[in-house]
Amino acid sequence: MLLPRHFLLPLLALTFLFANPHSSGKDAPITLSSRILGRILEKEVRFFSLTKRDGPQSPPELTRKAQEIVAEYEAFLSDNPRDVNALILYGKFLRKVGQEQHAVQYFLEADSINPKLAVVKQQLANYLVEEGRPVDAFPYLIMTIELAPDQPDYHFHLGNFLFLFEDRLVKEKIMSKDSVRSFMHKSFGHSAKLSPKNFDYQLRYAQSFFDTPSSSKEDALRAWDELVRKFPDRSGAEKDYFKLCKARILLELERKSDALGLLQSVSSKSLEPAKQSLIHRLDRKTEAEKKEKAEDDPKKQSRLEVDHRFFIPNDPHLQRLRDLTNRLQEEKMLSELKADAIRARFDERGEIKIDLSQKANSAEGGRGSLR
Repeated sequence: MLLPRHFLLPLLALTFLFANPHSSGKDAPITLSSRILGRILEKEVRFFSLTKRDGPQSPPELTRKAQEIVAEYEAFLSDNPRDVNALILYGKFLRKVGQEQHAVQYFLEADSINPKLAVVKQQLANYLVEEGRPVDAFPYLIMTIELAPDQPDYHFHLGNFLFLFEDRLVKEKIMSKDSVRSFMHKSFGHSAKLSPKNFDYQLRYAQSFFDTPSSSKEDALRAWDELVRKFPDRSGAEKDYFKLCKARILLELERKSDALGLLQSVSSKSLEPAKQSLIHRLDRKTEAEKKEKAEDDPKKQSRLEVDHRFFIPNDPHLQRLRDLTNRLQEEKMLSELKADAIRARFDERGEIKIDLSQKANSAEGGRGSLR
């Protein structure tokens, strides 16, 4: 079954946006090559829409469909070896089916043809992070926001990277701890500003004030107020979480009465320990002597204090970074992925992955390598 025309046309338009990020795509002609890529994309979308629940999808049937996509991409690139759109799309396909080592060669090739594509820099950065080389990935992430400063996703991913790899960057003397935290905070701020209707971006920006002790408490309070105002339909537990975060800031601003009012309105059982911890802190602020106040470090969280990362969005890039392995794999790239040397399967999470035969794994040669 073919995809509806209204669904296929946006896929065709995307190929032009890869080659010319400043183009709107509205006036770009649909060439024969773009039509061919569109058909491959259509087949790819159908392939990834398959799930275990769709009925009998045996490994041989999955493999046959995967082989068709691989063969069509390879045939297209054989005729159009410098087609940046195809290189990027094929690389993304391979990455999605678990062939990161093989995918990176196509991103490297695209980068050699057009070094000003942020999407390619992002893919190369992802690869390096997964290889346990975040310090090497850092310049690529900086390039993404330089090449596409108006794309909120790149600022958001950079903020996540800085949050996760602060210690590594400091240890390698790339940046100071304060600089990393400030940069992270600004990155989340840019993503929130550029995408004001994106809940995940607005939330992570508000949370980043807690990661940056030197940030303005008044600005933090405004960020949480804006979050509540913009997204009034969140769940009860999320709204209670927002109240706890605001109460924590109000305590730091010495607005104890306002903080207590918010805390008393929190009813979620899952947040009760955090609520009681903040109430206990409020009581200490009210009753403790000046010496005890001085000894209290606001940068440290108690075991029961509300964790501001409780509702961090499950961003796929963030999850990918968390799951990275610290092993360095062999950097020699395969020159060609043979369609008859692959096997497709569902993994334990129900996602389609491709395995290469021993023959394909032993192939030598490559389009490029990261040094």
